[in-house]
Amino acid sequence: MSKVVPFNQRSVPSAGVAMERLRRISREVETFVSRMQIESLTPSEMARILRVFDTANACIRIVLSDFGQDPAVHQLIEQSHGIKELIEAARKRIDGLAVAPSQVRSA
Repeated sequence: MSKVVPFNQRSVPSAGVAMERLRRISREVETFVSRMQIESLTPSEMARILRVFDTANACIRIVLSDFGQDPAVHQLIEQSHGIKELIEAARKRIDGLAVAPSQVRSA
């Protein structure tokens, strides 16, 4: 069959590929978080940032599912936890800002 339809003969990507993908996601999230001016965000900007974080989390899940059978999956999971912790810390800062203005108005 492979003589009729030339299949790609490359092997399944290794955990190294997955780790590089997670590193790129991590760099993007770190850059995004470092450039955020948390104190001056509008509600629409906060919502956009949270969507970006949700997208990053979805990308992490995709990478882990693509490489879930790899023997080095535990290393990938550890790397993904670091990214998720960064996202959760930024999310908490944003959530704190989103709650604070409404408390001030109602006082």
